[in-house]
This record gives sequence, C-alpha cells and structure tokens, in this order.
Amino acid sequence: MKKMRIPLLIALGVGVLGIVLGSFLDLQISQAIANPKSGLGLTISAICPTIGFAAVALMGGGFIAFGLKKDYHIALRILFFVLAACCFGVSIFYPQGEYFGLNGFYNPKLSWLGYVIVLFPEAAAMVGGYFLFRNCENKKMWIIFCIVIGLLLIGLLAIIPNIKDSMHRPRFRLVSDPAYDVEFHKWYQPFKGYEDLIDKYKLLGYTDEQIKMLKENCKSYPSGHSAETAILIVGATFYPMADKKLQKYQLPAFICACCVTLLVMFARILAAAHYLSDVSWGASIIIVLTFIANEVIMKIKPLQVEEE
Repeated sequence: MKKMRIPLLIALGVGVLGIVLGSFLDLQISQAIANPKSGLGLTISAICPTIGFAAVALMGGGFIAFGLKKDYHIALRILFFVLAACCFGVSIFYPQGEYFGLNGFYNPKLSWLGYVIVLFPEAAAMVGGYFLFRNCENKKMWIIFCIVIGLLLIGLLAIIPNIKDSMHRPRFRLVSDPAYDVEFHKWYQPFKGYEDLIDKYKLLGYTDEQIKMLKENCKSYPSGHSAETAILIVGATFYPMADKKLQKYQLPAFICACCVTLLVMFARILAAAHYLSDVSWGASIIIVLTFIANEVIMKIKPLQVEEE
C-alpha cells in the first residue's frame, strides 16, 4: 500500500546507515560493548526469533480461518490447511533451537526444552490469527499470505544462508578468543582461510561438536536473528490489508516491529555474535524484499480492500 512506502524507506535508510557505519566502526563497537557471556544479549537473542516467527503462526491461523469457509473451492481449502500446518511447524522448528543451541545458552541436553518454550506462544499466535482473519473483508488475502511465504523463503532460506556460506565471516566471539588466531574481517571480505582453519582443528583432534561450533562461529554475515525478527515488519506491512478496520493499527504495529528488530540487532552485537554491519544487513535484506513485494501488490487492485 502506498502509505507504507515511506515507513519502509525510512526503515531501510536506518539499515543502510548501520551498514555504512559498521563498515568503518564494526570492530571498535564490538570491542566496546560485546561479551560472549552477556546474559542480556543471549536472553534477548533467544526470545526475539520466537516473537518474529509468531507472525508466521499468525498467518497459519489465518489459513485455518480460510480453510473453514465454504466460499472457497475444496482444493483451495485443503491447500489452506496444509499451509496452516506448514506455518505452525516452521514457527516451532526454527525458533526452538535459539534457546539451547549454538547461538543461545548452549546445552544439547536441554534441546527438547526449546520446543516446550516455543510451543505455547506460537500456538497462541495461531489461535489469534484465526480470530483476526476469520471475518476479514479481503477474500484474496490468502494470495497475499502466499506472497509473504515466498518473500520469507527467498530471504531466509536462499539469500542469507548462501551469503553466510560463501563469506564465512568470523564472529567477534571467535576473533576475540585468544585460543584462536583469527583476524577480524570486514563484511565484504571473504574469509579465505576458512577451510585451512577447519582442517587445522580437525587434525588437532577436535570433536564433531567442536568443529560444528567452529563452523557456526564463521557465519557472522549477515545476521539471521535480525532477519527472523524482521518478519514482524513483513506482517505489519501486509496483514492489515485483510480489513479496513486493521489499517488504523498498521503504522503503530510497524513502529513496534521496527523497535523489536532494533532490540535484537543490539542484543546480537552485545552477545558478540554479530557486528553492526551484520545485523543491519540481515534486517535490510528482509526490508528490501518487503518493499519490492509491497510495490508489486500495490499495483494489483484485486488484492486490496478499497480504502474509504
């Protein structure tokens, strides 16, 4: 929608500013505030992806609401229930690992607890999505949901992981560890010694789990946590298109989504997991995709509820 063009551009401008500043000040900022054992940083980092993926669960509740309506063809209704299950599964699977996984309060024995922690809030979000979208005016809202799913697949499963695996930027917690001789790299500098580093510690007898941790510590750029939390920005942009009554809450929801995203960006720097440029890139990638999708949807009149 046209009124979201400026807020999205402002949010993108903040992301670009972070990238520019980080290009010069990444190391200095992390040296000043980062700590791999930061309880605050790790706690926020663990919780925020659950909040971000709640927007996916919310969409799943919407699919259930559409699937229960006899207005749609039976084939579409079956598809809606399948997509609802996928949304709920994704909203559980991805954030659960952030609590006791490699980027959280690392404890493999408690990995099961991550599922328990995320199950209830994500289930609540799904129920909320059902009630939010069950009487929506926009009968084409399911198409917008599918566009959102495509956007997230491109950003979270295609762009960000591929950049991580090609650049192998060392995290600050690895660079600052005197046990390793790893130099700081800027976000645009590939870590050419990555394979040699892994081979070196394999020869030194590192276990598979230790090698896994070492590989994870070479995935600093861009930030996945920032991108996952920015799902809230996607939801605030597109979900109000379901009903004119929701549109008056769009801008406040968008501002809240940006604030939560900024919070997790700060937390990831605080926890020595990312640099300023990393978190700025993570959020900016999702915002760019959201802006493009918004421009496309804006030109397809049948997908919109007429504004008063």
